[in-house]
Amino acid sequence: MAHADAILPLALIRDRATTDLILAGLDASGVAVALFTPDDELSYGSLAFRALFDVQPGARTFADILQHCHAEDVGPKVSGPIDAFLARAHARRRSNPQRSFEIDLRDDRWFLVNETVLAGGWLWSAFTDITMLKSNERMLQVARDAAQLAANTDPLTGLLNRRAAMARLDAEMRIARRNGTQLSLALIDLDHFKAINDRYGHARGDEVLRHFAAAGRQQIRGGDVFARIGGEEFLMLMPGAGLREATRAVERLRRHVAQAEHRASLGCTYTMSAGVAEYCGNAMEDLFERADRALYSAKRLGRDRIEQAP
Repeated sequence: MAHADAILPLALIRDRATTDLILAGLDASGVAVALFTPDDELSYGSLAFRALFDVQPGARTFADILQHCHAEDVGPKVSGPIDAFLARAHARRRSNPQRSFEIDLRDDRWFLVNETVLAGGWLWSAFTDITMLKSNERMLQVARDAAQLAANTDPLTGLLNRRAAMARLDAEMRIARRNGTQLSLALIDLDHFKAINDRYGHARGDEVLRHFAAAGRQQIRGGDVFARIGGEEFLMLMPGAGLREATRAVERLRRHVAQAEHRASLGCTYTMSAGVAEYCGNAMEDLFERADRALYSAKRLGRDRIEQAP
């Protein structure tokens, strides 16, 4: 019996020593972990956790910690009023046996939080620094966006290219068909463009294309789409515009490029012809063909003019 009594304190000492070693190891490792009671009071927080949330000596609960962070502008970013933020946080805490989510800090670091609900409602939280991963993620997103932009952009003029313009046309036709709204398409050609290249050279021809692209961007209405779909061929898509309004918009562009003062820096003259068609519920090919026939009619009738499709 005496022997058994002697063993019990040694077991307790050994357990306490092990616990102390585990806690010392967590602190030395720099891992941010915390243990909350079922009442959401902080039972244990590693040194890294306390630094992460600037835990003060008097802080007892999760709410105390977050309110201090909000007041001192430290720790995690809080969206909206702190009371509403805490209400949302409490609704999610312990909502699943295990839960993972990301938080971003006011110093621009990011952490992955893993929460585990233990027996009796105790909550174990572990925080992993994923700042480098988020940085790489943002870099990849920037690269994807740049690649997508390059794939959709005409490199000479900076306008949408044919592929992107056709995709936008298809999308706008779907919207017009669903909502019963107006939509018009203009196909534009620069007149005698080959003669400009032959007389002045291709470099001057490229300047003309860039000049016309800039003029188009300046003259189109907000929400309209201006694209280069071929060598000297352009497209103007006008959501919400009927045939008359669309024709007026294209006419403004025609008059603009026809005025000598707007071409002073080019050292040459150029004009444009266009065909305008209004969407009437038919297929894309039909709308495109009607606008193209109107463009051909403008060229046949002398160029530097706009014709409407019936």
